[in-house]
Amino acid sequence: MNSRSIGLGVLDTLVKVALIIVAIMFISKYASVAYSYGYNIYNQKPASQYDTRTVSISITDSMSVMDIAELLENRGLVEDKMLFYLQERFSEYHGLIAPGTYELSPSQTADEMIAIMCASSIESEEEDK
Repeated sequence: MNSRSIGLGVLDTLVKVALIIVAIMFISKYASVAYSYGYNIYNQKPASQYDTRTVSISITDSMSVMDIAELLENRGLVEDKMLFYLQERFSEYHGLIAPGTYELSPSQTADEMIAIMCASSIESEEEDK
């Protein structure tokens, strides 16, 4: 074997090792993020446990859940709009948020806020039965 083929073999091995290290770092980072979201979907904490002020928000017919999540994040009611979106998606109230004006507090969990925003649609469904 000549020195050129040995050098190319070593370079090939180094590139493969570097790619494996990058893949492991990528998987580790996003597995941690996924675990964090999964944990926080079901173990909900309010944005601020001691902030009992109320914030008035208005939901319109044209707003998606992500729009609502962004509004809540901008008003300081939730810390992470994507987490709120996932909490709504996996809650028993999925798809039931009704348009209206609501008084919410940063001391409420996402489920409590979603329940308040769904109360009028649940009541109207029960009246229809």
